[in-house]
Amino acid sequence: MYSAVTDNTQQNQGNRTKKSSTDHSLMPPCQATCPLHMDIREYVDLVAQGKIMEALQVIRDDNPFPSICAYVCDYPCEDTCRRCQVDKPVAIRMLKRFAVEFGGDRMIQVKAETTHRERVAIVGSGPAGLSVAYYLRKLGYPVTVFEADSKPGGMLRVGIPEYRLPPKIIDTEIQRLIQMGVEIKVNTRVVSLDRLFDMGYQAVFVAIGAHQGRKLRIPGADLDDTWTAVSFLRNARLKQKGNIGEKVVVLGGGNVAFDCARTARRSGAKEMHIACLEPRDEMLADAPEIEQAEEEGIVIHPSRTFTRIIDKDGHVAGVECLKLRSMEFDKEGKLHLDIIEGSEHSLAADTVIFAIGQCPDLNLFSGLSGLEVTKQGTIVIDQATLSTHHPGIFAGGDVVTGTASVTQALATGREAAFRINDYLQHRYPLAGKEAEENPLGDLFPETVETIRKTERLEPSILPTEARVKSFEAVELVYDWEAATEEARRCLHCGTGAEILFQDKCATCLACLRVCPYHVPYLDDSGTIQIPADQCQACGICVAECPAKAIVLRKPYGRQQISEELDHIVKAAAQLNLKPLIIGFCCQYGLSGTGTLASLRRGAKAGIWIVPVLCAAKVEAEQLLYAFEMGAEGVFVAGCGEQCARENIAFWVRQHVEKVRKTLAQIGLEPERLEAFNLSATDEEPVKALNSFTEKIGELCFASVITQEVKR
Repeated sequence: MYSAVTDNTQQNQGNRTKKSSTDHSLMPPCQATCPLHMDIREYVDLVAQGKIMEALQVIRDDNPFPSICAYVCDYPCEDTCRRCQVDKPVAIRMLKRFAVEFGGDRMIQVKAETTHRERVAIVGSGPAGLSVAYYLRKLGYPVTVFEADSKPGGMLRVGIPEYRLPPKIIDTEIQRLIQMGVEIKVNTRVVSLDRLFDMGYQAVFVAIGAHQGRKLRIPGADLDDTWTAVSFLRNARLKQKGNIGEKVVVLGGGNVAFDCARTARRSGAKEMHIACLEPRDEMLADAPEIEQAEEEGIVIHPSRTFTRIIDKDGHVAGVECLKLRSMEFDKEGKLHLDIIEGSEHSLAADTVIFAIGQCPDLNLFSGLSGLEVTKQGTIVIDQATLSTHHPGIFAGGDVVTGTASVTQALATGREAAFRINDYLQHRYPLAGKEAEENPLGDLFPETVETIRKTERLEPSILPTEARVKSFEAVELVYDWEAATEEARRCLHCGTGAEILFQDKCATCLACLRVCPYHVPYLDDSGTIQIPADQCQACGICVAECPAKAIVLRKPYGRQQISEELDHIVKAAAQLNLKPLIIGFCCQYGLSGTGTLASLRRGAKAGIWIVPVLCAAKVEAEQLLYAFEMGAEGVFVAGCGEQCARENIAFWVRQHVEKVRKTLAQIGLEPERLEAFNLSATDEEPVKALNSFTEKIGELCFASVITQEVKR
């Protein structure tokens, strides 16, 4: 178990803990796209509420090494975030980074008990191998990791520059594995997989990665001053000496090419160039990577092909290039180049780095029969079991798929651990539940038009001058205010309303009238429909439905509010604090640096706060229930300008006015109920609340005097 948070890792085929039977929420596209299928919506929402430890717990439930992913995840989730249709995607990876840093992930310790006698060997300590080791230990197996290098980590250690992934992050995760009981043997190259079975291991997982770099087949490619990206980055990470000249040209247009160029810059090169086949707008590298590289003085030459490395007395003198008009692949995958005639030119260089791909080196193994290999040099496996044709040998990661992301490797490792468990327990794997999920589609254009646009908060980065002088991490972590504000941009996809009790629906059209996003509609049969993929989960229709036929797919807690009110009444009775004032406050506004955060710190005694997911979701019955429980005053407070939704203040006022009329009918002053939609231009929340408290005190005093006169 964790020393700081509880480990909820499941041991039943890797499935997540089942949701509540009342939770009908659908899988959002961000979760569907994530290789680990992390519950992104949940931890982003928890960050928005300021519940950072809870957010970290959700992250650790799905990710064995969140600290590593917080730095190097390629965040495909952001590409499918439905915020892209409105403005810009939620900064999911940076919110994960914030939760990891502020939640203290590095201090968490993980323990695992040995419940099985079957020993498992893992060859390679990259992300796939380490992930298998983590989950197998959680399942109770003795695990040994064999690593040929002097330090574990694989490509995490030798293939990613320090400015992207600091070594201390890797060291922390490795140490956590060792504390779990994983045995790691470094400087130990496995040359025979058969030998591992002779040593008593019942299963072997091969995860040797793709550490063999590639070069173009052009004259001069074998000169001493040429490198592959793999060897160059490896030497840089291990601080090994290498001849890096002052003028460096990197051939390739992906992230690895930029890793090489930026590493060369930090290693002392004076002039750096990147040249690639792709046009500038089709380069494979991430846009921030390209932008930061140019800030660091790296010159980019797109739409180039290369004819030879210029040889001058046995040393590199430059790269001979041709400009391209266009490039395309045919149906068979063959590349066709449209070269501009007369465009021959050269780029001066004394070092050339080929960043055009890499592949596994399976020549390391001998004495093994039955291991099938593709033409690309990758291992063939059964996709259902992840096993090779040799009994007991499994494989995954780059050695199977070719170069892939760290997150994909971690996901493969998790799956492999459960498949190895199936093999050792003599059962065939069942299809995972997640495979049956259907992610939500795009938003309708008319829905997009009604969603409030909010600016994405980009993380801060080190100034250029500081970046190029060291290998310090380039990206800086969000502060609390930026993280909670960015997290509030989440649309909560898949948690919207549904008509759970269709027989109760009176087709009064209230939901059509009140929905700010125009989502509900009447179908051809005259039945109200609320499309699950369009609802924005504001909850206004839930509060306004007179038949109470509508609920949110992810409950926002009617029962929780009732229980909170019961607790408040009991606690207030014990403390005998008067007057008793209950406030329903937006929990996003209450968190961190939210508009309402000062209420908890500065409110006078006798004021009790009930956090709610949104002020508009507070129902009239809940306000009346607070008075029934003995409250002398009740208020509803929204988060004003910080709210991610439109017209919330209007609907809060509607609910309040409805209840005020009821209060007048039963003989209570309507002023006992108030609504605040506080913003930066309003008076301080505490001042507004104190004024309301004084008014309630005066009403209570007047009521006491009136009763005395009557007597």
